[in-house]
Amino acid sequence: MKDTVTGEENIIECDGLFVSIGRQPTTDFLDNQIELDNKGYIVAGENTETSIPGVYAVGDVRTKLLRQIVTAVADGAMAVHMAEEYVEK
Repeated sequence: MKDTVTGEENIIECDGLFVSIGRQPTTDFLDNQIELDNKGYIVAGENTETSIPGVYAVGDVRTKLLRQIVTAVADGAMAVHMAEEYVEK
């Protein structure tokens, strides 16, 4: 492993590895149509609702503390529920 800041190299023995190369949401296509936070993530609460009624944000593109597959799946389930309620109004 090479430290990208110091350039120092270390060998770490392990059986597996998960590589995270950083986080930058791909929200440029929204072109200021929806509220984003200062890092470019879509502002949406735990119910996945955004600043536009009937539009929901799920997964790593929305504001949240933990970004993992399991939380993205939960977001999807919540968004479906919320969208059903929105359509039935």
